[in-house]
Amino acid sequence: MTPRTLAIPLVPIFMIAIAACGGTTSEVQTDPKIDQYQIVQIAVLPFSVEPPSIGQERGYAAPAPPVSAADTVRDIFYRKLKNRDGISVIPSYMVQDAMPIVSGTPLTMAQIKSIGEKLGAGAVLVGKVGVYKERAGSKIGLDRPQDAAEVGFVVELIRVRDGIPVWTGQYYEHQRPANQDLSGLLERGPRYLTAEQLAESAADHVLRKFPLGTPSQQPESGKSAGQ
Repeated sequence: MTPRTLAIPLVPIFMIAIAACGGTTSEVQTDPKIDQYQIVQIAVLPFSVEPPSIGQERGYAAPAPPVSAADTVRDIFYRKLKNRDGISVIPSYMVQDAMPIVSGTPLTMAQIKSIGEKLGAGAVLVGKVGVYKERAGSKIGLDRPQDAAEVGFVVELIRVRDGIPVWTGQYYEHQRPANQDLSGLLERGPRYLTAEQLAESAADHVLRKFPLGTPSQQPESGKSAGQ
């Protein structure tokens, strides 16, 4: 298996989904040998945002995500992984201390492996946010369907020893009205989410197939409240 086996092209998938006028695109891939790697210690590294595409720069695609979206989505994954039994997630302050003083965005594979080795992690989670558009309106109503929140990202769990991705999750969603999205209605109720709430839901979706650890019965701390 090569490092490219689980790589998913971020921008083309997002652009196809956007061109299809919303909806949801989700895919998770797992290395079938992951149980043999005995990964217990995980570090969640800083995420990055996808550079603006030509369509975004010209205004006919979803706007480029704000830089702050990388931290928001990264913190969501950190919190959710920390709430899983059977794995140990390295504290954020230790990850920050291990980061290079001058770092490229996104991190290079050499930097990713170096940071993971410093931390004694078996694997590191990295991510890239391609779409992060805030809701324009309230949770009970929008002027236009396109004013709903929109989120898209790719996350990869990379084995530190050799830099091979052992798990990849990707998700894109432009929230639809409740009468067009029965599963969303049943899961979230009849409300429009903020971008952060939609990212929370998206992370839950891809982590349902996360191969390490199991969800804890303890409630998450710091989860965003309804707005």
